[in-house]
Amino acid sequence: MIKHKTKSEKSLKNSLCIASLFTLYTITQAKELALSFDDGVNPQQNPKAVQINQQILDQLAEHQIKSIVFPSLVKIGDYQGKQLIANWGKAGHLIGNHSALHQNLNKSNITTQQYIQSIQDADLVLNTLPRYKRIYRYPFLKEGNTVEKRDAVYQWLKNNQYALGGVSIDASDWFYNRKYLQYTKQADTEKLQRLKQAYIWHLLNRAEYYDQLAVQTLQRSPKHVLLLHVNQINAAFLSDVVTAFKQQGWTSISTKQAFDEPIYTQQSRNIPAGESVIWSLAKTQGKELCYPAEDAPYELENLKQHQLD
Repeated sequence: MIKHKTKSEKSLKNSLCIASLFTLYTITQAKELALSFDDGVNPQQNPKAVQINQQILDQLAEHQIKSIVFPSLVKIGDYQGKQLIANWGKAGHLIGNHSALHQNLNKSNITTQQYIQSIQDADLVLNTLPRYKRIYRYPFLKEGNTVEKRDAVYQWLKNNQYALGGVSIDASDWFYNRKYLQYTKQADTEKLQRLKQAYIWHLLNRAEYYDQLAVQTLQRSPKHVLLLHVNQINAAFLSDVVTAFKQQGWTSISTKQAFDEPIYTQQSRNIPAGESVIWSLAKTQGKELCYPAEDAPYELENLKQHQLD
């Protein structure tokens, strides 16, 4: 007989997972990290789009980091947004494909045909940009809620010479960006400073969590790829983030180097499919897992730790 966990048991498990995350980051071995950025910004909707885009590029240049951006057409808008993405290629970064419509393949109302058409539509717009490569990143890191959808998209990508633009380290920078926008609107400089520390802690913590999970799963620390977004908090704090990772023993590498890592060619065997490639592989192996980062409740605990709301 299968014993179903009670609500209190599930809550206890989540609490233990949350508590364990607050003990994680210790320097154990040389660790390598590449940065990647999703979505892009739309100048027609965000008056700070040009500034956000350039500040991120400037900070990458400051630290001599070569990255990759995965634009989604619905996120960048028309010509002006495309030109901002072109600036990434001109600065020596790779440009990938994040689809036209940013659909979630794990949603039952999204068909395989609709989803593949969205990839093709984005390719038609992006393929004239400098340093554009057929590297595809699934929106929301969701790779299919059925075997048929999962495998059909994998096969289409393979047939059309697409590499997979996976991530090993998932993170909730979107959550912290909302807080950044809130405190900026309130002109609360004290909270913004505390938020910077909370955000850096969050990213270091996520990186350490996934690195330790990788060691358990692969018996080694791989070349990691961190998922970030082209947004205001990264425009403000990216240089501080990079410095903090260096201080914790991480070495910066290019995304091109990282994608030579074999784990980024592996296809998920899970249903639903997706998430961090490390998390997905650990799930396939039947390891006890807390949760994917993007679905986690623990960000609220981190805010409390830094006296934020």
